[in-house]
Amino acid sequence: MNIYEKIFARLEELHMSQIELSRRTGIATSTISDWRKKKINPQADKLVAICKALDMSLVDLLCDEEDKKNEVLTADCITDDQIIIESIQLSSVEVKRRILGYLEQWILKEHIKVPNGNVSIIADVDGNKVVVINDLRFKRSKKVDWNTVENYLKEYIGDCAEILDTNEMVYIGSDFPDEYAHSKDTKVLRGPNEYAKANASSAIKELIQIASNKAFTENHKDKHNSKAKYGWYRYDTRFAVPKYDNDGELAGYNIFKGRLVIRHAQDGKLYLYDILRIKKETSEPLE
Repeated sequence: MNIYEKIFARLEELHMSQIELSRRTGIATSTISDWRKKKINPQADKLVAICKALDMSLVDLLCDEEDKKNEVLTADCITDDQIIIESIQLSSVEVKRRILGYLEQWILKEHIKVPNGNVSIIADVDGNKVVVINDLRFKRSKKVDWNTVENYLKEYIGDCAEILDTNEMVYIGSDFPDEYAHSKDTKVLRGPNEYAKANASSAIKELIQIASNKAFTENHKDKHNSKAKYGWYRYDTRFAVPKYDNDGELAGYNIFKGRLVIRHAQDGKLYLYDILRIKKETSEPLE
């Protein structure tokens, strides 16, 4: 049985929802859903958190019954680093090989601080979440083609993402692509901030997921009486984009911050309206 199959079997056994697993692990619900939909296993760095959430051992998650030649633990759940070490020491050679293979991937990833895939969510040195965009969809040129950005954003219409801190679902409406690409805030952006917002378009769901510092204001404009009948919410979000040296080699990541603007519509749902105040942080970049 594959790892993702064991996870969903355990969820059924515990009568636990994917949303609850997301809350316990910090893994996006869309990512958890993709494991089953795309028939893929979670990344190695997620395994310990999953084991804790599902009250199962790392060996149980990684290995089939025929691979377990020794009893590895008297307790079945992962509680600390010592238990992981004991799991490895008391396991068969095949079990050790598989566990160490996953841990090697995990350690390597933590060391270079560069997640796999185009977009990932990591924690910085202070423990704050950052969305890392590994590939620039919109390269530097004389000016960003915001019509192209708008057309790309139309692919999100109808999608939704969950804010992990508040468990609120935020939807992408048909008004978002135009507002994001052509708002007054976008028009005044220049240089790195402009290209940062253009490339943030490839991580909209992730930027919603890590949103924090919720603030509310009532709607005072008649033109938004329907779209924002119940007011506006603003959240902070952060993302990192790669920077390259003169030889085109990756030199690190610059971190940007932004402000999500979310409208509370007449239908009772929350809709992403724009991401404002994109600005490079003055703190040290990710290496």
